[in-house]
Amino acid sequence: MQSHIKTFINSNIFSSNVYVINYNNTVIVIDPWFYDWELKEYLSSIWKVDTILLTHGHWDHIRCVDKIVEDYPKAKVYIHPFDKELLSNIQLNCSFLVWNEEIKVKSDATLIEQWNYNFGELSANVIHVPWHTDWCVMYYFEKLLALFLGDTVMGDSIWTLSTPTWDINKMQASLWEFKHLWIDLWTLCYPWHWEEMSYWEILKINPFLKGNF
Repeated sequence: MQSHIKTFINSNIFSSNVYVINYNNTVIVIDPWFYDWELKEYLSSIWKVDTILLTHGHWDHIRCVDKIVEDYPKAKVYIHPFDKELLSNIQLNCSFLVWNEEIKVKSDATLIEQWNYNFGELSANVIHVPWHTDWCVMYYFEKLLALFLGDTVMGDSIWTLSTPTWDINKMQASLWEFKHLWIDLWTLCYPWHWEEMSYWEILKINPFLKGNF
């Protein structure tokens, strides 16, 4: 299968990724916390961005939303309604902790819930996995056999640091949800602070997914 997903990596402060899907005439950017020269040049070569998908509202996933929308004003931004407040609240999105930078997204956001949505030529299942924030989501593109994890699972680990809307009581239910997804075992999973690997590989190596939930 032709790869329609391009990974951009930035190691400023910590290693993290921004993903761009370019499928037929549909261009989707997922969690743009940086907008460096390489990403900017790539998007300018396509001449469009249709959609910006946010898995949740932390600063390292939303930081450059406005910069991309400024260059591509037709791009629509999507986030779950329970995480929308994080777009403008520097305490909840944790931007006040880093660089003394107050990150607030001014672009309009379309609210998205757990359901199946069409984005141009592609459809995606929005999967609810709360605990890292009150309403984290993952995006599953069956046509691409691709699952975008946000900070739900990171290869052989999970996010364990407490943040303002973090809920450890929801962790077990969300990990159970992840472990029992209906997706193909060879679906490629794209985390934000790890390299991509198959769903099967993550189930095999991640100690937080061992045992019966």
